[in-house]
Amino acid sequence: VCLVCVCVRACVRACCVCVFCTCVLFVVCVLSSQGEHGEWGKYTNFEDGTHVPFMLRVPGVTDDGMRTSALVELIDIYPTLAELTGLPQPKLCPPSSQNVETCVEGFSTVPLLHNPNQPWKKASFSQYARPLSGLPSIPGRPPFLKGTDESVMGYTMRTDKYRYTEWVGFNHVTAMANWTDVWGRELYDHTEPTEFFNDENANLVDKADMKEVVAQLHSQLQAGWRSAMPAIHS
Repeated sequence: VCLVCVCVRACVRACCVCVFCTCVLFVVCVLSSQGEHGEWGKYTNFEDGTHVPFMLRVPGVTDDGMRTSALVELIDIYPTLAELTGLPQPKLCPPSSQNVETCVEGFSTVPLLHNPNQPWKKASFSQYARPLSGLPSIPGRPPFLKGTDESVMGYTMRTDKYRYTEWVGFNHVTAMANWTDVWGRELYDHTEPTEFFNDENANLVDKADMKEVVAQLHSQLQAGWRSAMPAIHS
C-alpha cells in the first residue's frame, strides 16, 4: 500500500497544523494473480497483474466523491502531485531519453478532478520481460538467450475495450524492441469485464472477425504513449 500525503498550494503554510488541507493519494500495489492463468504474483501482462486502484483526495474538490472511467497510470502520480502543490510540471521525455537526466511519460490527472467524463488517454501501456526462472523456452521457438532475463519483451496496451499484447525480441543492451521478431500475440475483450478478469481466458488474436481490430491495435501499440496522450496535454 502506497500512501502519499501532500498539501495543496493554498494550504502549504498551514499544513503542519491544518490536517484538513492535506491532499492524499492512495495506491494499492499488492493485488496480484493467485493462480489465474497458472500465475502467481504480478509477473505478467494480464489485467490482474497490471491493474491497481488509484484514489486521490483533494480538499474542496473531491469532498463529495467522484469516479472516472478514464485510463490513468502510476506514471501520472508525479505530474499530478506537482500540479496540486504548485510545483513546475516535469518535462515530458523526448523520443530518445537515455541521456536525459529527468523526464516523465505521464500526465497530470487534475483536469479529471474537474471533469471526470472528459476524453482522456486512448490507451495505457506496460511491459514485462521473459524468460522467468523455470521457463527456459517457449514451444516452437528457439531457446532464450543465456545469461539474461530480457531476451523477449511483452508490450501490452489497454484501451477502453481491449487489452492487446505483443511478445517480441528485445535487445537488453540497447533496450530496443525488434517488432519483426514476434514470439506471440494476445487480444482480450474487456467490453464487458467480469469480476475476476476471466474474460482473459480466451485469446481472440487469431479470430477472423478480429483481424481489423488486431491491425489497428498493432499500429497503436507501436506508436506508443505519445499517440495516446490526452488531447488537453497534446
